[in-house]
Amino acid sequence: MVNMSFKSRMHMYSIFFLFVMVSLAISPFYFGEPFTAENISYSFLIALVGIIFPVVSFRPQWNKAILFIEGILFAIIGYTFLKVPYNYVFLVFGLFFVAISILAYMRKLPPRFLKFFYQTSKKK
Repeated sequence: MVNMSFKSRMHMYSIFFLFVMVSLAISPFYFGEPFTAENISYSFLIALVGIIFPVVSFRPQWNKAILFIEGILFAIIGYTFLKVPYNYVFLVFGLFFVAISILAYMRKLPPRFLKFFYQTSKKK
C-alpha cells in the first residue's frame, strides 16, 4: 500500500471530485436535454462547486474570497435563472455564503469557525 500524507490524499480526492462534478454538469446535454436557462444554470452551479473544492484544496488561503464569489454567483444565478421555489433557496444559500465570508474577513465569527478560515501553523 502506498503511504500518502493527508494533504496528498486530499489533493487526489479533490481532483477526482472535480472530474465527477464536471461530468455531472455536462451529462444532461450529452443525454439530449434541451439547452434551457434552467439546465445551463444547474450545470454551471454544479461545475462551480466542482471547481471550487480543488482550488481551496491547493490554495487554502483563498477560501474566504472564493466563498464570497461563490455566494454571489449562487445568489445571482439561482435568483435569475431558476424557477420559483428553487431560486429562493439558492438566493438564501448565496447570501449566507457572502455573510459568512464577510464575517470571516472581519474576524467576527466564533473562534471554532474562524479556524476553518485561518490556519495557524503548529510548531513541533
